Amino acid sequence: SLILLKKIQQLMKNLKTNIFSLIFLGLSTLSFAQLEFGVKAGGGISNTTIVHGISKERIGFLAGAVAKYPLTTKNENHYIQAEALYTNQGEFGVQRGGEKYKAFVNYISVPIMYKYYFDDQGKDFFLEAGPQFGFKVSDNMEQVDENSGRNLKPKSFDFALNIGGGYSINRQYEINIRYQYGLSDTYDSDWEADTNRSSLLSLGVTYFFK
Repeated sequence: SLILLKKIQQLMKNLKTNIFSLIFLGLSTLSFAQLEFGVKAGGGISNTTIVHGISKERIGFLAGAVAKYPLTTKNENHYIQAEALYTNQGEFGVQRGGEKYKAFVNYISVPIMYKYYFDDQGKDFFLEAGPQFGFKVSDNMEQVDENSGRNLKPKSFDFALNIGGGYSINRQYEINIRYQYGLSDTYDSDWEADTNRSSLLSLGVTYFFK
């Protein structure tokens, strides 16, 4: 009887472990099922404060992947959206004679956006805001800024804040306009009193897979 009791206890222990495993798997599957994935592409106009004195904006493109997760099951208004985008940023420096030279920086940008839809009917406007982490992948600095006489080197990391809005069609096709403003210094330089902040005004189109 003692052996039988031990077998029953072991069986109950295994059953409990299996039940917890099934519950955890079910919750994980449910959470994963609530994720919506998509792709995004668009263009933007970028600039940098202070660094070149006289400058002209750069027109570039952005493209990448997005994932959206609902924050509530009561409605379809509140979401968190994460993106991984390749973005063109930077500007043209302008010399006194009017000659332009490239001061381009390209990033893998990771915005984490809170997204609020005004309605849950599928066709509606939305607002979005959140931080962004930028990781430099390349740069093209054509020459030294003659106005300053200083060499400038873009930093490998840029931290920014985004705010924007857009329109959604059936929560599958979306168009948005977004403004990005840098909160960290974009360049390594000897201007201790100045912070060179990045900026990007972009227009994007997103398609979510259904």
